[in-house]
Amino acid sequence: MAVFAPYLKFIWESAKDFGIDPETLFDEAGINPIIRQDPNARISEDQLDRLIWTAKQESQDDAFVFHLVKHMHPSYFGVMGYAWLTSATLRKAFERLHRYQKLLSDEGFITLGNTGEHLKVKLEWQDSCMRDPDLRERLRLAEAVRLCRMNFGDSFKPDKVVFEQSEPQRLSAYYAYFRCELEFGATESYLLIKAEDADRPLPGHDPQLELLLEKQIVDYLAKLNRNDVVGRTRSTIIDLLPSGYVSIDEIASRLCLSERTLRRRLKETGSSFKDLLAQTRRELGERYIQDSSLSLTEIAFMLGFSDSSSLSRAYKGWTGHSPSEGRSALRTS
Repeated sequence: MAVFAPYLKFIWESAKDFGIDPETLFDEAGINPIIRQDPNARISEDQLDRLIWTAKQESQDDAFVFHLVKHMHPSYFGVMGYAWLTSATLRKAFERLHRYQKLLSDEGFITLGNTGEHLKVKLEWQDSCMRDPDLRERLRLAEAVRLCRMNFGDSFKPDKVVFEQSEPQRLSAYYAYFRCELEFGATESYLLIKAEDADRPLPGHDPQLELLLEKQIVDYLAKLNRNDVVGRTRSTIIDLLPSGYVSIDEIASRLCLSERTLRRRLKETGSSFKDLLAQTRRELGERYIQDSSLSLTEIAFMLGFSDSSSLSRAYKGWTGHSPSEGRSALRTS
């Protein structure tokens, strides 16, 4: 398993705050410090685990992770970090993180659920390869809250945070950071975020930039894993949509595959070209509608429709209402 190398930057910066020599810290973990500057580099999960565990020992502070995450910056998550900041809501941001989490780690680490009143963000990992599972649990829950505060604002607090670990000695540090109800000794780790907070429009939302960044994520993942036929197909669909001609034979040609091979590989993933095309067009369409600077004619062209009436019929099929009604709902939300 591998992790996005620039993620290490906030550990480097935090070490200095604790009077720890970051170069020595990275050397003990077997990590070349230069790698943290390379957006195309990845480190092993074991190296990351060793680095965090060593930093904890050097800091002699069981709650040091709450200081650690304060040094997080969107750029440390690469294009995913900036895409997070441009998301329409926290729910949309977490959905994107869930969909593309392999950009940050080969191991999936979040799943999402809804309880009606809450968005549930559940954390998962394999603690068999960890020196201190409780430490990693604290860090990941703290990271999730820090990410929310980056675009929601520092006033953000989850409604509840649930830990698998038993109640810690420095409980006050946990309450000071999370500012909400805490539960320990549970069978799983998760955050509960009030639905009204999860769906509140975020000030940094930029539909056009959001789309551009998502395209970069898809391209990066496709290059990262040449066997990711779904990601590569989706990326090519996005490129071809404005031309008005998106066919499986053209996609296959661009991917240097035969049409038959492409169909077979997509089927093996439980997908199909028809489903990917429909899904991609719908996701882009719903996003474009949020951008009031785009006319319906422009959106129709960008999605490969022949005219705005075709777009209107498609949008009504997706959402149950017209594009103009969709925009009105956004203005009044």
